[in-house]
Amino acid sequence: MNPSLSPFTRPRSARTGDIDVLVVGAGPTGLTAACEALRHGLSVRIIDRKQGRSTHSKALVTHARTLEVFENMGVAGAMLAGGVPFAALNAHGGPRRRAARVDLLGLPWGDTAYPFWLSIPQDATELVLEEHLNSLGGAVEWGTSLDEIHDADDHVEALVTRDGAATERVSARWLVGCDGGRSRVRDQVGLRLTRRDAGATFILADVKSTVPITQNEGYAYLDPQGLLLVVPMPEPERWRIIAHVPTPATESQLTVDAAFLDELIRQRSGLEFGSHDVKWTSQFNLSHGLADHFRSGRVFLAGDAAHIHSPVGGQGLNTGVQDAHNLLWKLAEVGRLDSPEAAERLLDSYEAERRDTARSMVNGVARVTAALTTRRSSIRRALGRLAPRILAHPAVQAKLGRTAGMLDLAYSSGPLATAPGAGRRLPNPELPGGGRLYDELSPAGWSWVVWGRPGEAQPDLAAPRWHGIPVVFLADELLSPATMPDGKRVALVRPDRYVAARGSSPESIGRPEYAGEATPAASY
Repeated sequence: MNPSLSPFTRPRSARTGDIDVLVVGAGPTGLTAACEALRHGLSVRIIDRKQGRSTHSKALVTHARTLEVFENMGVAGAMLAGGVPFAALNAHGGPRRRAARVDLLGLPWGDTAYPFWLSIPQDATELVLEEHLNSLGGAVEWGTSLDEIHDADDHVEALVTRDGAATERVSARWLVGCDGGRSRVRDQVGLRLTRRDAGATFILADVKSTVPITQNEGYAYLDPQGLLLVVPMPEPERWRIIAHVPTPATESQLTVDAAFLDELIRQRSGLEFGSHDVKWTSQFNLSHGLADHFRSGRVFLAGDAAHIHSPVGGQGLNTGVQDAHNLLWKLAEVGRLDSPEAAERLLDSYEAERRDTARSMVNGVARVTAALTTRRSSIRRALGRLAPRILAHPAVQAKLGRTAGMLDLAYSSGPLATAPGAGRRLPNPELPGGGRLYDELSPAGWSWVVWGRPGEAQPDLAAPRWHGIPVVFLADELLSPATMPDGKRVALVRPDRYVAARGSSPESIGRPEYAGEATPAASY
């Protein structure tokens, strides 16, 4: 950022921005951010230097927690219609080794309405989100590039150029950089993302096959020659191939065509794949990275601008969507706070929560990827023998489902994690009368959840003790150690479905300073 640039040296009247939020980047993270801004009552513009939405499949897997976010946004049904759930994962140690079958649909997922991994191409995800944005009254400004940023005391000034036309100065209260691994937003505000070369090259390909294998199951081959993943796609007989290959001695790209894929798949799986109609391919040297900060004043980073992941595990897109979901309710809430100190704590909580989450995700996936792509074939051979045996254990399979599904992520540090029980995702059990707990919560605001004692009458939901926040009263049939740990039967729930605090009564919790203005009470 260059403070001497003349567009920012002209005097201007004091104001907090022409719009509330400027989103830079219209991938899944940016589209989520723009949709969430509008859902929470904020004005928004979203720009992208590309001329239009990508037609490439790119990221493929959407996990359970992200589908819960999409449900909260109102687009889960459209996502499910555009994808196909994995029924199972078959892990092989090589072409002639017996597979361990993980029945994903049969795992004890517990408290989610989405007990599966959903295969949906990124271009389909972006289509759903852009159409939803349009239905909310927003629109992506394609062909519009960000040139410069100046973060003032009470607003952000951004210079943007559309299709080579005259430069426009945009004033916004907040700017969210969702512009990918080479983020201009990040560079402009002086934040850094250091990439670590993983020393491994991967290829991706979307290809049709004639092999008679089950269409809605995934296949993993831990062969001494390298990792091979065969992942189902929604289009019948089309598969995503993910393979670790030897890093070329030069910068030249491999020719990833049907013949290349057939030979690679035959060597590692023994399958005569019959590759044809190769639709999209990519080759890249794998790297991992995490930005030093996710916030600089009124500018925030989200998605790949903040963290870079391995494709193994399919966590990147999911983490970015959850970044945006975490951030935008906080930006909306800040405008309703009277205390500047409380506002700063709430804004700081974004980085504290999401950077810790991203660091754990990046490091964990990096360790797994390093083991799977080690140069020592003896280690890869040992992994091929051991991994299917380990995956055969029911407890390991149950852990795999929830961990990969991102259901057990918790915010254990930061300004909002000071109250008892804070930071854990609220469980979403089925209710005796039908539906699930999330269906009863405030759609975009705070909620109380009260687990009733046996025979207890419903409390007065309009009483001042609830501070005007909607109350969900649950009968004793739903009591369990998972939903009511330590006997604390009252929970204050954040707009993103994470617990703000637990206690024996609303008085023991109080009204948090960052909960904004009261909303009308409701009963369920």
